[in-house]
Amino acid sequence: MTEIDGPDLCYSLATRRGARFLARLYDRRLAPAGLTTSQFSILSLLERHPGVSVAELARKMVMERTTLVRALRPLQQAGWVQSEAGPGRALKLSASEAGLRKVAEALPAWEAAQAEFETAFGADRAAGLRNDILEFTRDR
Repeated sequence: MTEIDGPDLCYSLATRRGARFLARLYDRRLAPAGLTTSQFSILSLLERHPGVSVAELARKMVMERTTLVRALRPLQQAGWVQSEAGPGRALKLSASEAGLRKVAEALPAWEAAQAEFETAFGADRAAGLRNDILEFTRDR
């Protein structure tokens, strides 16, 4: 392995590079379905957690709430995300029927992106990387 020095020692720089690389890979695969990686992630989480609040979805995505609200807008305009009043002023979000169909349509593209990354990186290394990141970011 090449010696790492200078800015490459930075964990943040390295993970951001990796995140941009993976986002491009997934965006390329998901483009025929008309979704970006972020949109697919949001819809998938809403499929799994219907009725989630904006604040809770932002926490699950590790996103600022305002950034998530901006990302939700085109999904709502497309009719893929629906909202209803929750307790207090909170909104409860769910994937609409059209949103669930969009996730199902995009799933083979997502699976192809997963396989492409696992082939390039190694399935065991990829799973280990994902698990380490999930463990580190869970409930922080």
